[in-house]
Amino acid sequence: MLHTKGGEGMERMDVGARVRYFRHLRGLSQEQLALQAGINPAFLGHLERGLKSPTITTLDKLVRALGVTFEELFAESSDAADQDREAAIQRLQLLVRDLSTEQLDKLSDMIQAVLTFPKP
Repeated sequence: MLHTKGGEGMERMDVGARVRYFRHLRGLSQEQLALQAGINPAFLGHLERGLKSPTITTLDKLVRALGVTFEELFAESSDAADQDREAAIQRLQLLVRDLSTEQLDKLSDMIQAVLTFPKP
């Protein structure tokens, strides 16, 4: 955990939760991220559960492996619904990035068909 504000009402940021959030967005397992970052997978598990604190060097390895900036990692969390929506969009981007043009066209048609259904 890192402090995000000074004073008596000091808030704390759960860095491990932010790492887990971005890891999930990228569709990576803990082991995959740890290998990409060159850190111990057990340490990453402890970090994500808030049992360990990372050094700046470890944070640098993690942001590079995750493809995010320090600013993104430490950004104030927005509304949970917004985060869930953003996570879903990024997961979709990861899923479709290697599709052929024909597959993308078919997927677009399917999405258009789904959008014609009335909203619940």
